[in-house]
Amino acid sequence: MMSPLFTSLVENSLLLMAPEPEDETGLVVSEEQILLDAQSSEIPRYRLQINDKEVIVEELEDLMEYPKIGTVRDLYLDDNEFSDAGVEVLAQAPALENLVLLSLKGNKLSDRAARALAESKTLLHLKKLFIQDNRLGAVGMTALGNSATLAGLEVLYLNKNPLGPEGAKAIAGSPRWRNLKELYLQYTGIGLEGLKALCQSEVLSSVKTLSLAGNRLGEEAAAVLGTCPHLRKVVTLDLYGNRISEDGAELIRSSNLFPRLRALQVD
Repeated sequence: MMSPLFTSLVENSLLLMAPEPEDETGLVVSEEQILLDAQSSEIPRYRLQINDKEVIVEELEDLMEYPKIGTVRDLYLDDNEFSDAGVEVLAQAPALENLVLLSLKGNKLSDRAARALAESKTLLHLKKLFIQDNRLGAVGMTALGNSATLAGLEVLYLNKNPLGPEGAKAIAGSPRWRNLKELYLQYTGIGLEGLKALCQSEVLSSVKTLSLAGNRLGEEAAAVLGTCPHLRKVVTLDLYGNRISEDGAELIRSSNLFPRLRALQVD
């Protein structure tokens, strides 16, 4: 049972969200109608954001029994204290079966947490996973990339995880990720070797936003990207902090393999 203090924290952290419109006719909706729909429907309508509150495993277990947890669409649990064991609780919780967004930034998570997410039987509707600033490596990336549960991911934040070249290769080798629209790999140490592996992968074929900032890839990265056949849908490419010159940037801009590129950032 949740303590009165934690119950108050949860209830004050719930935010009612407008439903995502299926077309332009659904863009205008009254606040009153949103509230009525939320009260009369089991469709997840809430965002729950409990960041930097020193949440522990036992509190997560209690939270999964909270009556409204099944109505949460977006769950933010950044910078807390529950570590890998807490993620195992989340991954096994039936109440989260309709979760669309899960944010676990800065929870000291290891590959064990990645395996728990990958093996989950309930997170089948997850579209957005924010798991930056943790301790994930190649083993964790292999688990996530091979997961049938997470095959529908569209947004993946991996910034500031020590992935290294092997982690990038694990992402590139995923047989599942064919719907990714945004991939963030800032400060992950993937190196030129990892970049080359990614550029040979169909994982990038659906990506519209790709961030590789802070990986110190060097000037040669421009040539690698300029000949990458899987970036035709990329609109935004972030290469800040990679020691790529304006000449290198122009090489990318002029490539006919980037027909949709609109924003390119270099040093």
